[in-house]
Amino acid sequence: MKLVRGYFARLFLARWFVTTFALLALLSVVDSIGAADILPEDSGSLDALKYTLLRIPSLYDRIFMFALFVSLLLTFLSLIRRQELVGFVSMSVSPIMQVRALIPSVLVVTIASLLVIDQTLPRTVSSLENWLGADAFAEEDAGKPRSLWVADATSFVEIGSFQGNELSNVVIYQRDGAGKISTITYADQARFSDRGWVLRNQKSLSLDYTEIEPAELWVTDQTPVTLQKLGTSPRNLSLSEQYNLSRLRGSGVRPSTAYLVWFFDRLTMPIVALGFVLVAVPLMQALGRRQTGDQRLMIGIAIGFAYFIFDGVLKTVAEGGGISLPMAIGLPILLLMGLGIHLNLNTERVK
Repeated sequence: MKLVRGYFARLFLARWFVTTFALLALLSVVDSIGAADILPEDSGSLDALKYTLLRIPSLYDRIFMFALFVSLLLTFLSLIRRQELVGFVSMSVSPIMQVRALIPSVLVVTIASLLVIDQTLPRTVSSLENWLGADAFAEEDAGKPRSLWVADATSFVEIGSFQGNELSNVVIYQRDGAGKISTITYADQARFSDRGWVLRNQKSLSLDYTEIEPAELWVTDQTPVTLQKLGTSPRNLSLSEQYNLSRLRGSGVRPSTAYLVWFFDRLTMPIVALGFVLVAVPLMQALGRRQTGDQRLMIGIAIGFAYFIFDGVLKTVAEGGGISLPMAIGLPILLLMGLGIHLNLNTERVK
């Protein structure tokens, strides 16, 4: 069994590396073409290369699970075409044993990728936003409200946009002791300092909209770093940041469930990977002499697309609180696991 596990691991890892590299290369080219409108006008080839490198963790996060599933299918496709799968089965290496042989290498790849994504993605996203501003992820944040809302102890603050240490189009709704709005302050810009955010070109209005002495400072615990995290897509944050922001109430542009959705999505990556192993192995048991495995490969890819579409729809709805978090995270995994177990049981019965 040790030799079988080592052979399956080598086959899988080789195909995973090639598939991942090919998908990343393709998406990087397409992404860099689309970045022509985002990069500064005086950008050169080094800027384009810098953008491409900073985007790799984000692209890798998006394609990892699909690349993993396709790699599993291609592993068995090569076994089928070289008539090796028939040999393994004749040696009593059942589909369940093949699953067991693949699980260690699949888990190692998945857990290592999870750690790499968790550590590199937030840093590269932060670097891109500091360099290019909100336009860096305009496509991904298309459905996000344009303003960032922050709740402090005595105020609500609306921020039109921000980049680095500067905010634009700031509106501060100051509350009185009873929690009612007492004054409204408008500022064209605000710059961060040790005392807080210094307002520029500001004016203040009382509750009856009569102009009063304008406030000069927005005193808050919010820093450029915390505001950037609040304005970043939850998927682009680290696990610790996702969890911490999910515990906030009344801050940011999304409900707290949006952060929990992607927190558990990342944590359940190894479970999803196991589900793909359970599906891929029995699905690719094509043992006939004339079997090439192409038809089963197409069926597998169709199953993968169906899973990712269904999973993505549920997560999108759950981000806005439309369905419960357990359903959004658990239902796709249960269906994937159920399909895998069903295919394995049927394959064992046929044998």
